Order: sequence, then structure tokens, then C-alpha cells
Amino acid sequence: MKTTLALLSALLCISTSQQAQAAGRRIDNVQPKVSLIGSPEIVAQIKGGAPKRPRVPAPGEPAPIWLEFESDFDAAEEFPELVFKYSILLKTSQTLKLLEGEVTLVDVARGKDRHSVVYIAPKTLNRLAEGKPFNPASIQAFWVEVSAQGEAVGAQFKSTHGVTYDQVAKEKDRLETVKDVFLAKSQTPFAPLFWDYYETVKPIAR
Repeated sequence: MKTTLALLSALLCISTSQQAQAAGRRIDNVQPKVSLIGSPEIVAQIKGGAPKRPRVPAPGEPAPIWLEFESDFDAAEEFPELVFKYSILLKTSQTLKLLEGEVTLVDVARGKDRHSVVYIAPKTLNRLAEGKPFNPASIQAFWVEVSAQGEAVGAQFKSTHGVTYDQVAKEKDRLETVKDVFLAKSQTPFAPLFWDYYETVKPIAR
């Protein structure tokens, strides 16, 4: 863990040219962004099947809102595989939680304007928000770490509340860590959308 923190800290502090000299392989202009979006409305007909009605939220139940965590980036070279580790520092009531997850991209071609994405499902957001409507202001910071064959090749940290990465690194071992909350696009109703926009995600081995 300390090694990972050190690598991220170094990548956040040194310049792009220094990254190129130090690692030789790199991902540039990593730009993570978090937003809340509604479920897509996809209409399909199944021969012989009765149409299904959308589920209507019960009174007082939060609307079905997804958290979308995107990362735009430029690839300085081709990568057979790239691991994107996503992290969010979340404050609920008086508790700080660290959400972590990752996806592996495959066959990433050299070039600009590449994109990766993960999601948090509405029910998971509801649980994380302790039964209340999820408030974007509860996100204290979010960041992405990118690695290729175990080597750190890019990173970016963003905070909406003045939180620094050094503060997160110092408190990381004391935070409540929540894993397995992020879903790949193929695991969501967004799966059939924007195939030519996002990079291909490596299938999860069964």
C-alpha cells in the first residue's frame, strides 16, 4: 500500500516530460470526472413476451440515479492492457468512506481522447447514503491510478472540498474501505450505448 501511495504521489508531482524519462511508458492528460445520471430509457420488443413496466419508486424512496465515474486520457503508446483503479473519498454523516474498484482495458491504441468509465448502481448509492438521496457534495475527493503490467503510468487526483492527496494518504489506513461497488459498463443498462466512445474492458474471468 505504501508503495502504491508513493507511486501515485510521484506521478502527481512530476511533470509529463519527467514521467517519460522515469518510466518510458505513460498515460497523459488523465481527467477524472464524476456525475449523477438517470437510467437510460431503452425500448425493445420481445416476440411472444409481455411488455414489462418500469418499476415506480415507492413514496420516499430515492429516484434511480447512477453515479458515473469517467476518466479521459491520452495514450502515448499502444498498451495491450491498462488497469484503471478508481477511488472516491465519501463523507456520509460524520463518517469518511473510501470507495475502491478497478477495470482492465484491452487493446488501447496510441492516440488522444481515450475514455474509461465505471458506475455505481442506484441501490448501492442509496445504501452508501444511508437511505437518503445521494448528495454529490458528500464526495470529498476522487482520483484515478493507471498501471500497465504492474508499472504506474498515469494518475490524477481531484478534490471538491480542498482535500489534498497527502491528507488522504496519511489517513488511508484508518478509513472504512468499501470495495466491489463499481460496475463496468457491461454490467449496467448503459452496456449497449457508446461502443465506439469507450475503450474495451477485459471480460471478468469466471
